[in-house]
Amino acid sequence: MLKERTIGIVGIGPRGGHAFESLVVELAKKNALSGIRFILFESTGNFGNGQVYSLDQSEANWINIHERILEIEGREAVNFGDIAIPPFPSYHEWISVNWEEASVTLADSYPPRAKIGKYLKERFESLVSALREANIVSLRTERIENLRLNDDQYITLSSSIEHYDQLNEVLLTIGHQPAEPSEEIVDWEQKTDQNKNIELFRSPYPLSNILEHELLSPNTKIAIRGFGLAAIDLIRAVANKFGAFNIEHPETQLCSYSTNYSLKNLLFPYSPDGLPPVPKPLNAAVDKWFQPSEQQMSHFEGAIGDRKTQREASDTSFILKAFAPMAAEIFERLPAPYNYQISEKAKVEQAVIEWLKDQSYEHPTMLPKDLSVLETLQAYVGMAVGKRAISLDYCIGQVWRHCQPSIYEELSYNVCSNNVAKEIVALDESTKRYSFGPPVESIQQLIALIKAGILNVDLVHNPDIKVTKKGWNLKKDELEHTIPIMVDSVLPSAKVDQVSSSLVKNLLTQNLIQPLDEELGIATTDKGYILSENDQELPMALLGRLAKGTVVGVDAILECLGKRPKIWAKEASRRHQQWLEKG
Repeated sequence: MLKERTIGIVGIGPRGGHAFESLVVELAKKNALSGIRFILFESTGNFGNGQVYSLDQSEANWINIHERILEIEGREAVNFGDIAIPPFPSYHEWISVNWEEASVTLADSYPPRAKIGKYLKERFESLVSALREANIVSLRTERIENLRLNDDQYITLSSSIEHYDQLNEVLLTIGHQPAEPSEEIVDWEQKTDQNKNIELFRSPYPLSNILEHELLSPNTKIAIRGFGLAAIDLIRAVANKFGAFNIEHPETQLCSYSTNYSLKNLLFPYSPDGLPPVPKPLNAAVDKWFQPSEQQMSHFEGAIGDRKTQREASDTSFILKAFAPMAAEIFERLPAPYNYQISEKAKVEQAVIEWLKDQSYEHPTMLPKDLSVLETLQAYVGMAVGKRAISLDYCIGQVWRHCQPSIYEELSYNVCSNNVAKEIVALDESTKRYSFGPPVESIQQLIALIKAGILNVDLVHNPDIKVTKKGWNLKKDELEHTIPIMVDSVLPSAKVDQVSSSLVKNLLTQNLIQPLDEELGIATTDKGYILSENDQELPMALLGRLAKGTVVGVDAILECLGKRPKIWAKEASRRHQQWLEKG
């Protein structure tokens, strides 16, 4: 019998780092941190923080969750034999802020992603140092390209550098994976390869690739495919390169933009619907308006988490019917609900349902669809800072955000059909313009740039596009601009069969992973272990984005650092303890 078991973890970003820490803590608790060896793979070398939270990224990359609710628990000291791992503070302790004592009227803070990365990196290093001294963990800055499961259930991992044989278990926490480009992007790439005067960026990250490119100048126009959070990061970064934002009124985050350059029509975002992102409430005081009561939340969780209801569901109506009364009640009690007096509560409930089914739905309590982008942004900022009557659509989005942790908890590993599971994912995705919205300050920056004529939104709604020798020609009605730089800021799909990474392709070729559906991710158990074609658990687990559908809510940082990695760790530690007992 082998003297030790080897566990590999591929991807040591926030989720992989948290999973590893949770496993070490569980093993130590069970007096089982022996007879084991860990091999940790992180291709970027950013162990603990990964690519998204790298330390050398632009300060323009902001996290879209306010520090107030970034409740990352601390780690207690871990002692096992000669191994002594020191405690590590919670995030709030690390930044030395007591949010219980902080003013609820203070504007929420949204730190740069590099700041979160610093916390995660320091935490990981404090964990792994003693383990490396004990020679039970090794770190590998390599990209794993292939995984093979042998007949004897041992796993081999391969990179372009080395092979790692006879691993007993592997956890894949590989996060965002590259996807096969669309026909449009392929066509653009072919045309840009032949022309040095125009440039296509397949991703806005790292921002330095764009900010330091030779084509970028104060006179260069930039088109941005997408109008979400990544687009805002890019817009802010380019604006900061040529000037500076100044907050004029802290109570509303109203800001101005100053520059020594003669900037005009510099940035051109666009998307299929042309709708801008919606800001989160300014502070805890305004945010509390949208928070369901404990009783409301308990009723909602019971309704959507009922297994019999899930099994019998033919669509997402069971979620909508549970959510609508709560959202209508919260809308009614707002200090200033928009046009509430002209609509009965029952009709508001129905409007909530109709809007969640189709956000093109119009209702007197909702913000009119015919407003300009600038007017829309200003209206939502007014709601977010509590200075304007709040529309029903804004209310729905913020209440949904408060419900998301419960939605993720009750609907992950649900017993709905695959078709309903797809609808659940689509429903949650459809709210992200609101629920994953940026801080008020980000939207005020967009407003300042629009007013200054630097951010052009005339072509934001689904323009006609063709590539010429001088760049991308964006046209709508009589307006058109030719733009030499195009940046694709749209996040790749989580559809497994569209992922282009060699590791995922090889797993698919060997039938080691099975998408639940062409629109969904990989089938796993509720403990994260991958299921084979005949529903047998493999000694391989997967957490994160590629399990979308099996798990609801995979992208949020708090989900990376939440209970799913801990559940896997408990099961992985149980398996190791069982092996020790047999030995």
